[in-house]
Amino acid sequence: MTDTLTSIERAAIGWECERLIHLYSMLNDAGDFHAVADLFTEDGVFVRPSGGAETKGREQILAMYLSRPPRFTRHMITSVVITPESATQASGHSYLSLHTAALAETLPAAADAAYLIGAFHDRFVLDQGAWKFSERRGSLSLKVGG
Repeated sequence: MTDTLTSIERAAIGWECERLIHLYSMLNDAGDFHAVADLFTEDGVFVRPSGGAETKGREQILAMYLSRPPRFTRHMITSVVITPESATQASGHSYLSLHTAALAETLPAAADAAYLIGAFHDRFVLDQGAWKFSERRGSLSLKVGG
């Protein structure tokens, strides 16, 4: 389907979707879960990298994030590949390394000895002029340390 898109259109879609992936990580690390939920379509689907059931819908995604115990996190995202499928749909894949620590009064926080390495498989749609996650499925492949 991408043969109907120009190279500039494919690059623009790729940039917007990659930006969304990185924005998700930064907002998540900042604890701005309302903004994280707003990155999903109204009927978006999310599966945490640590597993569990699908969380469906923006409101349920927000409730899932708000119910988590507070912690300090840093999501390191690499190897992002976006595949534009049309002018309004794309898919993506990226790797993540998740580092955590207990909340601390001052930084730097003492990091947990263990960290996780995994991936995200994403579906994106252009929703009212903005790219959003319609589906975000995480998975874990390695636990390092601990």
